[in-house]
Amino acid sequence: MNLNYFFNNKWFYRLLSLVFAIFLFGYVSSLGSGGSNPPSNNNTSMMSERSVTLKMPLNLNVNSDKYFVTGYPEKVKIKISGADSMMTAITNTRNFSVYADLSKLKPGTHRVKLQEAGLSRNLSYKISPATVKVKISVRKTADFPVQVVYNSDRLASGYQNGDSSANPQVVSVTGAKTDINKIDRVEALLDIPQGTDDTLVKQVMLQAVDNSGKILNVVISPETVRVKLPVYRATATKKVSLNFVASGGSSNQNYNFSSKTKEVSLEGTKRALSKLSQLTVSVPVSGVTSETTKTVKIAAPANGISTVTPSEVTVTITPSSVSTGKAASSTKSSSSSPSFSTAEQSSVESDNSSVSSSSAIDNSTSSASTTTTSSSEKSVTSDTTSKDNKSN
Repeated sequence: MNLNYFFNNKWFYRLLSLVFAIFLFGYVSSLGSGGSNPPSNNNTSMMSERSVTLKMPLNLNVNSDKYFVTGYPEKVKIKISGADSMMTAITNTRNFSVYADLSKLKPGTHRVKLQEAGLSRNLSYKISPATVKVKISVRKTADFPVQVVYNSDRLASGYQNGDSSANPQVVSVTGAKTDINKIDRVEALLDIPQGTDDTLVKQVMLQAVDNSGKILNVVISPETVRVKLPVYRATATKKVSLNFVASGGSSNQNYNFSSKTKEVSLEGTKRALSKLSQLTVSVPVSGVTSETTKTVKIAAPANGISTVTPSEVTVTITPSSVSTGKAASSTKSSSSSPSFSTAEQSSVESDNSSVSSSSAIDNSTSSASTTTTSSSEKSVTSDTTSKDNKSN
């Protein structure tokens, strides 16, 4: 075939131009398609949807100065569906709210539908629960002192607690008027660990209870108080003087006691120690006839006194005989000196009484004799006179 024929034919050039035109169109189309791919991807991202579920606080639209509302949950769930990019923004900002409109309701129990505020119209949502049951009451606020409650049995052995204190001592309680009127006390329940042997200082939650111990649904401000409970050893120490008393001695002996130990230290409860200013020590003196030194154990009183230090003392015993002629002076000496036992003093006093009685009997006998003599003399005189009269 002659090539010159094709080159000279106008249809050849027309066909070739068409091929080039198609090629150029395809090339330009491919470039335009490549440049528009990113916008196409963005559009796809904008069109994709997803859902998120969030927990949101439940707000109340109510006159809180006049009414107190109970029975509603603090938080509710809301499921939101929409464009992926919007879901990301909502999750991060949470710039909307869920509320219950109580503004037109009166005191009483009501079931209210929950609503949202702040969500875009392009989003769909579902609140769970859809409705809540609330109780609207007349509001009241009152002040109450804080009472600290604890179990002192959990203290370590040998320890006791002092008076507890709370800071602040008085708190404000707000709630339904009917509940505020039921409040018996506001308690701070202090948990004492087992075996506590030191002062406790804790921040403690408060609760308001009625006279049966039931916890009331009220708001306490502040919610917590600082509680302090002093814990210390249950015993204390005190020094007291000694008073020696004879035990088992002879009735005709007096006993003097002397010791280098003038006082002892007692350990016990504060109540028991407050009742003691002197400790009586019994000294056995049976068979002691001359100056004797003995070591005497000191027994701790049974009620509240646990320890006596020292537990024994050295005592010098000096006996002395009681004579009849000196009984009165001995009795006087015994009454003024703490060295003699009560039993010995009684013995001396008994002897003195015997001596006095004996003297009284002697005097009475003497008087009686004198009287008899006088009577006899009178009788003799009378007889003599009678004889003289007869002679005359």
